[in-house]
Amino acid sequence: MSGYLSYFFVGLQQVSALGAVLVLWAALSALGGLLAGRQRMAEGDALYGWAAAAFVLTALGVVFSTPFTYVAWGLLAVALAAIVVRVRREGGIFSGPAIRAALLAAPLLIIASALEPSQWDEFSHWLPASRFLFQTDGFPGAGNPVTGTQMLYAYPYGWPLLTYMASRIAGHFVENAGALLNLFLLLGFGLTAVRVALSGAGRDGAAGGVTGGSWGLAAVAVLAGTLFNPTFSQKVVLTAYADTPTAVVVAFGAVLGWRMLGALASGEAGPARRLAWQFGLVMVVLVGIKQVNLTLFVILVVAIGVAGLRDPAVPWRSLAKQLPAAIVPGLAAYGLWRYHVATALGDPVLFPAAEATLMPYANWNVGLVPQILLQMLVVASKKGVFFAVMAIAVVFAARGLVRFRGPFDRLAIVVAGTFLGYNAFLLFVYVASFAAVDALRAVSYWRYNMHVGLLAGVFGAYAAGATWRRFPRVRRRAGALAGLAVVVVVGAPLAFPHKLRIDLEPPKPHFSAVAASLAGTLSAETPLFILDPLGTGESAVITRYRLNRHAVPYFSAFHGNSAEAMDGFASQLGPGARLLVHSVTPPARRALSMELEEGVSYLLARERTGWRIERTWPHPAPPGGAK
Repeated sequence: MSGYLSYFFVGLQQVSALGAVLVLWAALSALGGLLAGRQRMAEGDALYGWAAAAFVLTALGVVFSTPFTYVAWGLLAVALAAIVVRVRREGGIFSGPAIRAALLAAPLLIIASALEPSQWDEFSHWLPASRFLFQTDGFPGAGNPVTGTQMLYAYPYGWPLLTYMASRIAGHFVENAGALLNLFLLLGFGLTAVRVALSGAGRDGAAGGVTGGSWGLAAVAVLAGTLFNPTFSQKVVLTAYADTPTAVVVAFGAVLGWRMLGALASGEAGPARRLAWQFGLVMVVLVGIKQVNLTLFVILVVAIGVAGLRDPAVPWRSLAKQLPAAIVPGLAAYGLWRYHVATALGDPVLFPAAEATLMPYANWNVGLVPQILLQMLVVASKKGVFFAVMAIAVVFAARGLVRFRGPFDRLAIVVAGTFLGYNAFLLFVYVASFAAVDALRAVSYWRYNMHVGLLAGVFGAYAAGATWRRFPRVRRRAGALAGLAVVVVVGAPLAFPHKLRIDLEPPKPHFSAVAASLAGTLSAETPLFILDPLGTGESAVITRYRLNRHAVPYFSAFHGNSAEAMDGFASQLGPGARLLVHSVTPPARRALSMELEEGVSYLLARERTGWRIERTWPHPAPPGGAK
């Protein structure tokens, strides 16, 4: 029993982590609800507040180098005032369905609060970026150089700023804030999907939020963001990765743009203006999450514009009037950050490899386009549900462009246009930015499609609502279906907690524990290298993060296992160096002139006459005692 409970409860630190994220979410929601006005899509309150907080922190940090602590506590004070106003005006911060969805998702949230970092990109960028903000109280720049773990310095910091603010509230760095925030974002998306489904069923939610209020409806919202989400992956959602926030913001922006077009088609100029303003706020968030998201911003705006121009009921002049509110906030936020990159991060010596760039045209993989396209199709064929839904959306969008019929065609054009535009961009990136070996295997193609993955949820939600409206027999079983949804939402995490505790996957906990034990004993000046010829190099990125080092040279399976390669690596290790060994092979033993055992990690000290064993860590037994 204690083993089962350990999936959920690991210590008091998870209480502070969950509490800090809850406070942050409430503060952002209160601030965003006040900023967006009474007639808004309340499911996006936290996004509107996030936009305001990120813009203020970025502006003051870039222009005046104001320490973030002052700005963060000032924003919290404003948020507290917003909470008072919201409670008096609206009776609370969150809607009934939102509260019920969070309560139903409590087992999932508790598991997330127990997680530790476990994925490669968490250690190589997202967590170092958040920790840098927390430790230095500002953005990297000439006056605030990066001395710790290497990261992509020029990436936007809109996503790490949330972990920074949660950590300020908690009083310590909250490593798993990203996983908790991702779940809250998906709950918000689920409520948005329910709203879209209600639109398809002819029962649209009220302006202030989704109506209904039943536990079954709340359970459906949770399912929409998790089990019914065709791009849901524990190793992406339950991490500090920025893919989930990107997907949520893209989907929510698409819904806002679609509803704005609906308001214009109905001649409702006021609601259209308000929706355009909300869209603009959400785009501030989008461009601040990842470097590449400016492309998604442009593609989404173009897709909405095409849908509006194709709709005969939408006056093009009225559509054009919404453009300033819809695009200026995002462009302003993007321009502000690029100004900082140009003025503070432009020194290639201080900030090498600051962000991803395009290769010189002579190195582009133009001749490989057919093979790249084929590999993209191969990957797509293995993820059939998502790509099948998007293929259906493309068919309906094409039909709508030929013969426009109403809201469903409008939504299909927005969804399919964004999907096709982004995949065309991905092809361009494989050609212009990736090395040939990575382009030919369409590296991370599925993960990149997660950025537009929730568009399938939006399209499917409307189709489900329309189907619900058309078949009364299904509606008569609503009670049973609602009960089943509640059981699944609550029961799935309780039945399969081991599937969600991705941080317990061997050998990651061992690597992390070994690195943590070195943090207090190995000085920052001591040269450290890692030998893991049977590993992927993950032990190195974990160690580098745990020791807060800029770089830790390593040798992994990808460096080859020949005697020549091993000897070349060993020749770099001079007297005084330390070598952390996590696996051994015959060439490794020969290069070190030591008979090291398998199943043991070693810390070796380089002396003039050879190597000396300083510490050892036996590898933990596999789960269940398997061998």
